[in-house]
Amino acid sequence: MKLNSHIIFLIVIVGIITAGVVGATLLNNGSMKQVDFDGIKVDVPSDADFVKTNDGYADAKYGITIHPFKNNASATNYLKSVTGASVIALKNQPPQSVAFVQGDDTNVLVTNGAEAIAIGAKDQSLVSDMSNSVVFSNHQKSVKPKVSIPGIVAPPHLEMDNDFYLIKDLMIQVNTAEFNLAIFEANITPVINEYNLAVDQGTIDEYTADEFVQDTASEGAVANNENTSLLDNQEVSSIVSSIGSDDSSAGSAAGGDVEQSNDASIPSISSDSVSSPSGDGGIIASGDDSSTASQDKLTPDEIKELVQQALPTGYTITKVKDEGDYYLISIKDTTGHVEKLKFDAYTAQEIKDPEI
Repeated sequence: MKLNSHIIFLIVIVGIITAGVVGATLLNNGSMKQVDFDGIKVDVPSDADFVKTNDGYADAKYGITIHPFKNNASATNYLKSVTGASVIALKNQPPQSVAFVQGDDTNVLVTNGAEAIAIGAKDQSLVSDMSNSVVFSNHQKSVKPKVSIPGIVAPPHLEMDNDFYLIKDLMIQVNTAEFNLAIFEANITPVINEYNLAVDQGTIDEYTADEFVQDTASEGAVANNENTSLLDNQEVSSIVSSIGSDDSSAGSAAGGDVEQSNDASIPSISSDSVSSPSGDGGIIASGDDSSTASQDKLTPDEIKELVQQALPTGYTITKVKDEGDYYLISIKDTTGHVEKLKFDAYTAQEIKDPEI
C-alpha cells in the first residue's frame, strides 16, 4: 500500500469505529461530562468509561449501570424483572422517578412518559446527581425547574399529582411486591416534604446542589477530561498499528476489530457530538468551554411558559427579549407597573441584576 492509501485506510477505519463511540460534551468544571445513551443524555464522571452490555451500558470504575428505554412498556418489564429490591426515599430525587436499592447499589428510574432511563451505582450522591441531569430526546429535563422571582414568587413546590403522575402510572402497571403504588407513595411523600421545606426556608439551591465529588487523585484513575482521541482506545490503536503491515493483515484487523467494537465494547455515538481530525490521525470531540455547553437553551416560548406558570394571578408577561445567555422578561403586575427581570436561558433561574 502506498502512503496515500495508508492515510485513506486510516480515515475509513477510524470513521467506522467513531460510529460506536459515546458522544460526550465536557462540563466546564472538568468533573463531569454529558454522554448520550441511545438519545438520552446523562452527566457522568469525566473519567467513566462505558461499555455496551446486553441490556444497556456499564462503567467499571464507578460501578455505574445505565439502562435506556424507548417506551414505558420496556421500563415496566424491566421493573417487573427486578427482584430483591427495596423502594427508598432518595434525597433530591427528581420528579417522575422511583428510587430503589438492590444489593449495594442505589438506582433511580426516571420517565417522561415516552422514554425512561434507569441509573445505578453504589454512591447515592452520584446516582442523585446523574438522575437530575437527564435530558430526554425531546429535550425535556428530569430536574424540576426552579423559576423564582424574588419579592414576587418563590420556587414552586413539588406536588404528588403534578410531578409524579407518570411514575405512579408506571407503578400501577408494574404492581409487584417490590414496586407498587402504595410502596411508592409511602416513600415519595417524605421526599416531597423535604424538598418543599427547603423551598419554604429559602435553602432550595443548597438542597439541590450536586453532592458527588469525583476523586481524580485515586490510584488507577484514568483521566478522560478531554476525550480527545480514538487512538487512546486499544482496539483502534491495534488497527492503526496494523496499517504498517502487509495488505492481508490490515484487512484482517479491520474486519475483526470493527465488528467487535460495534458488538460489545463501545456505546453509540451521539448525533450531537461534532468531531474534527486531530494531528495524530485521531478524532477530537468538540467541546464548548462555556458553562452552558452541556445544556439545551430554552426557547422564548419555553421560558415564557415557565415564568408565567410561576407568576401569581394578575401578573402578565409583556415582552421576552433574547440576550444570548439570558432572557430579559418584562412583567406587568396588577397595578400596571412593569418590571424587567433577567432569567438564565438554560436553567430558567432568575439572575439578580441591580442595574435593571
